[in-house]
Amino acid sequence: MKGIDVFFFLWAASLIFFMKAGFIALEIGQFRAKNVAYHCVLKLLDLAAVFIAYLFIGYGISYGFEYIYPLITGNFDAELGAWWMKMVMFAAAAVTIITGGVAERIKILPYFIGALIVGGILYPIVEHLAWGGGFASLGINYHDFAGSGVVHLFGGLVGLMAAYVLGPRIGKYIDGKPRAIPGHNIPIAVLGAFILAFGWYGFNIGSASAVGDGLELVSVAIATTMALAGGIIGGALSSKNDPLYTANGMCAGLVAVCSGVDLFTPIGAFIVGLIAGFQQPFTFKFIEEKLKIDDVCAIGPVHAMSGFIGVVLAGVPFLLKNANEVSLIGQIIGAIVIALVAIVGGLIIYKGLDIIMGLRVDKKSEEEGLDIAILQTSAYSNE
Repeated sequence: MKGIDVFFFLWAASLIFFMKAGFIALEIGQFRAKNVAYHCVLKLLDLAAVFIAYLFIGYGISYGFEYIYPLITGNFDAELGAWWMKMVMFAAAAVTIITGGVAERIKILPYFIGALIVGGILYPIVEHLAWGGGFASLGINYHDFAGSGVVHLFGGLVGLMAAYVLGPRIGKYIDGKPRAIPGHNIPIAVLGAFILAFGWYGFNIGSASAVGDGLELVSVAIATTMALAGGIIGGALSSKNDPLYTANGMCAGLVAVCSGVDLFTPIGAFIVGLIAGFQQPFTFKFIEEKLKIDDVCAIGPVHAMSGFIGVVLAGVPFLLKNANEVSLIGQIIGAIVIALVAIVGGLIIYKGLDIIMGLRVDKKSEEEGLDIAILQTSAYSNE
């Protein structure tokens, strides 16, 4: 690996790391002020959990345990170190999606332990299948350049399973019908979406294996930009210009384009983003009304469904510059396998934690607000 490639990976890792700020802002704006400081603690702790678990076991599951000893002892070369830095940020992104589904009601300790298990074991299984040679060894032609399936489909479904085990927030359902619990700060949520979009250029462009002549990087950047635009339009159209659906539409478009971002034509990327942004209200309604899952920050439509859409559409020839590199059947099989790992694994992990130590805060704390009841502080001063 050349020095410029090492720098390129570290640049990508830095932008992906900064996406954490976008996740925090996007999520806290979508729920009540009384739980904001508590949610920030969850976000900080899952970051630490993933870094620790991925160093000691996760990277080994993904790419081979022979790399663990040099990583732990520091006896690695620049290539291994740069790869680890980039890939641990993808793991952190996948795990942090979970908080959007479990906000306002999960205990800190079991959440932290869950992040350790998901980041150190469950996510690396999926990463190995897609990027570590697992699918290829089984003869499955699966293409996921920047993680529509590996990161977003996976993270969204694990988060939904955690939310299912937790149950809905107090007051979310009245006589079996869901009611809206408005977020406290739309501008900060929209700002979070913009921060995420900024970091997404590192997420997508940085998924290239090297700088090369730069053509692939530029192609990925343009496809990312057009999917972003499509997501905004799709979200605005289906929601009649609702600001949260429009902002989340931008993220949904970016999620969907990841899988084939190196192969989509600019128009193809726009179509992919448009579809992902457009489906949001309908998917959210299905999750909320039919599945009875309280998906606080819409991780179902934004990550799980958009990730699935992106994986499948990466196998549709007319959207691609070169359809010879992918297989629609392979994409569908890959998406199904990833979904099954996420659903089954997520249920086992969070149901197990619930049985062993209890996953949910007590009713009094939830009603009072987790900031005051548990942290004895608040995110915003009244002075």
